[in-house]
Amino acid sequence: MNSKKYGQAFRRFWYVVVIATIVGAIAGYGLSQLATPVYTATSSLYFSLSFAGTATDLSQGSTYTQNQMLSFAQLAESPAVLQPVIDDLKLGESPSQLASAITVSTPQNTVILQIAVADTSPKQAAAIADAVAANLSSTVEQIAPKSATDKTTVSVRVIAPAAVPDAPSAPNTRLNVLSGLLLGLILGALIVVLRETFDTRVHNAETAVEVAKAPLVGSIPRERGSHPGLVLVDSPLSLGAEAYRQLRSNLEFVTLGSPNRAIVVTSSVPEEGKSMISSNVALALAETGQRVLLIDADLRRPMVASYSGLSGGAGLTSILAGRAEFDEVVQRWGAGELDVLASGPIPPNPSELLSSRRMADLLARLRAEYDTVVIDTAPLGSVADASILARQVDGALVVVDRTQVRRQQLEQTIDSLQKSGAAVLGIVLNRIHARAQRGAYYAPETPSRRLGLPARKSGEHEAANAKSSPQPVAEPDIVESAEPDIVEAAAARPADGEPASESARTSS
Repeated sequence: MNSKKYGQAFRRFWYVVVIATIVGAIAGYGLSQLATPVYTATSSLYFSLSFAGTATDLSQGSTYTQNQMLSFAQLAESPAVLQPVIDDLKLGESPSQLASAITVSTPQNTVILQIAVADTSPKQAAAIADAVAANLSSTVEQIAPKSATDKTTVSVRVIAPAAVPDAPSAPNTRLNVLSGLLLGLILGALIVVLRETFDTRVHNAETAVEVAKAPLVGSIPRERGSHPGLVLVDSPLSLGAEAYRQLRSNLEFVTLGSPNRAIVVTSSVPEEGKSMISSNVALALAETGQRVLLIDADLRRPMVASYSGLSGGAGLTSILAGRAEFDEVVQRWGAGELDVLASGPIPPNPSELLSSRRMADLLARLRAEYDTVVIDTAPLGSVADASILARQVDGALVVVDRTQVRRQQLEQTIDSLQKSGAAVLGIVLNRIHARAQRGAYYAPETPSRRLGLPARKSGEHEAANAKSSPQPVAEPDIVESAEPDIVEAAAARPADGEPASESARTSS
């Protein structure tokens, strides 16, 4: 994965980094408040030779003392110095425990030794520092080499006794907050990188085009609600409706040279919204005055009849089984030139029916009668129905739900279509984030219906899903025809550059 995709991931999940950084800072501050304050007192000692004759003796003595400073520092943390301190101050700890609270340092090229003691009590820290300095002085004078007159050669003086500290040396709240900020920032960035590395969903159009190796012909915004309806019926002037009209316009370019078009709409996995997109695309095509036929060829989980409010008891399977003729089961949807061929009863052998000679003859006949035939099929990642039909028509539109499908699943879908000899007309990215468009011509307040389509009853989807009967697909309740709509001029006017439909001219 290149740096550009990681950059897109950080733009998409910037809030993860911000939240992790804030949490890290809060954690650092909280730990500082919970920690027990520790005070540090420091005592300083000066080491020198107790005698010197000439300047040379002084130089040699200073060099000797500097060379011994490391030994004096180690001596300060030894039991020989710390045990008397424990006894004098009556401390309840061992010399090794006391040594862990003592820090001895010697500035470079000096004969000064600094003893820093950390303790939860500021007074006791100063007392221990002074006691260690005093005991170190006496111990050094005892063990240092003696002169010829049996006098000590090293003199130790306390030059800075320990003062009682006013403020704690730890915890360092500022440092802890800054450390928490840095750790939170690193952790947030790591979460984003790992998520982008292991999350194989198709999040955007660029990734979808790269994986599918096919053009993007449409991007459909996410609709609110658990049961979104047909946007071209419910909100014909909304941004979602305009997205379908843009998809309709793009189809004109990808199917150039085919006066009578037939396209298959499929997806990789279930619940990607292919049936909803098929229905809305058919509605958008019918707006231009074309004769459009919408076929529900998903013979496993048909949904077109439920969305349109038409009867699904007889349809495609009835024709393929020889039980009905096309003219007997086709249904007109609305007052325009849109016909619907429902799926009919669910058969036990969908693939055999769709690959039959009768199906091929039916498609050839329907292509001659209609300007555009839109065929909704089952997801190609589950069954091969879509590839069977796609090679008999102009090609397939693959619906890609950015919240559902994985890259590998999309790759397998495209590969299956290509291996079957079908053309991939393009991909439709579904459920994208709808962003506000300033200066949009169409207002969100729209008429409730378009193309003279009947108004669907409230809760129709819930009623259709709740029904159960011996038939695999139950017929929905027949909806009473609505009174003829008075279509406003703005609602009846088609998109710029497109011919007006017959119904729109009649309304005018």
